[in-house]
Amino acid sequence: MRQRIVATMPLIALTLMLFSGFVLEDWLLGVTFWLLVPLSWLLLGKNFRRRLNQSMPLIALALFLWLALGFNLAHPGWVVFFLIPLSDIILNGKVDARKLVVLVVTISYLVLGFTVEGFWHPGWLIFLLIPIINNLFFPNRNNPMFMNKDEIKARVKSFVYSGDEDDIDIL
Repeated sequence: MRQRIVATMPLIALTLMLFSGFVLEDWLLGVTFWLLVPLSWLLLGKNFRRRLNQSMPLIALALFLWLALGFNLAHPGWVVFFLIPLSDIILNGKVDARKLVVLVVTISYLVLGFTVEGFWHPGWLIFLLIPIINNLFFPNRNNPMFMNKDEIKARVKSFVYSGDEDDIDIL
């Protein structure tokens, strides 16, 4: 059944787009229904929790575009982007130091935005603190920047080739 839904999703998106355009006379809203095609492929696959976590940026973008283009609610609609880190924390069930930095900066932004007048626009710059703090204090050891040449070669080989690494002498 899942495969049939994924296979017919382009037709469903086309039907919804045409309905939105001709009946509701809102073609911009209709265009957003095409985001259902990749979403259906991501969400109807196996391991739903993992796929939901991976597709949350696309889901947040689809919700935002739907609110902004279809209902002219871009201003309160930007809040859906907070679903990305929130879903990662909920679905993975663990909070490490890097995620905690994201959470603290986001909560700080919201508190300051609601309490300090005129903070929303220049205040979004505090989100630049997230990569700065995380790279300074909680570096990602899987980043190629922290690997030597042999570790990088081994990772590339294991990613590209799924066979026996002894037969491979390209790198």
